[in-house]
Amino acid sequence: ILALEPCADTPWIDQQQQRTAELRAMLTRGGSFDFHGLFDPTTLLDKARIDGSALEGIEILSLLTVVERVAAWRTLIDPHSQSSSQTKYEWPSIAALSTPLLDHDLSPLLRQLRGKIEPDGGLSDDASPELRRIRRAMERQHRAIEESLRKSLRSLSEGGSTQDSLITIRGDRFVIPVKAEFKRKVPGVIHGSSSSGQTVFVEPLETIEQNNELVRLLDEEQSETHRILVAMRSEER
Repeated sequence: ILALEPCADTPWIDQQQQRTAELRAMLTRGGSFDFHGLFDPTTLLDKARIDGSALEGIEILSLLTVVERVAAWRTLIDPHSQSSSQTKYEWPSIAALSTPLLDHDLSPLLRQLRGKIEPDGGLSDDASPELRRIRRAMERQHRAIEESLRKSLRSLSEGGSTQDSLITIRGDRFVIPVKAEFKRKVPGVIHGSSSSGQTVFVEPLETIEQNNELVRLLDEEQSETHRILVAMRSEER
């Protein structure tokens, strides 16, 4: 807007006034359109054209918002796509301005990507069957590890070796808190200590292989997520 300058080109002025009049008539008849979420996607599209690159989930989600708005506007201005119950508007100037959109049907892209990205930008389980399988396996592994650690906690609490009954995570490894003076009595790997030094966080020997399997599944999830994001980037191109 700040870059606009006065214009004395009468045909151009008439054209802008005509477009304004047509949109005003649409609004007067009770019509509306939601332009929320629109932005210039040039930078993201340029990034998507780089071979091997992958847009972040939140970036794809923002592009999907633009695609949805473009598809909705295309339906609004395309007389062939309007149902008998849909209000039809006489707006030749707006239709002419929007003509390039009629050459691009974005419905297949929306069907392909819609519902695969969560509002926070993370991939949903529906993004791929493999991602769903990996996440189900991760859930089972979480439960197995927690059950094993609870058994360890019950055993240690009887001897007063635990600081509390909390199961926590250190560096993607599930661990339990143990009083520092008893750390040599608990077989396992120590993953750091509390700020006071009174507690150490131990990964019991019996859960090491379970944690290793969970880390492997996390790597699989990251690889599959990257593969999906790269595939989505290709679809957007």
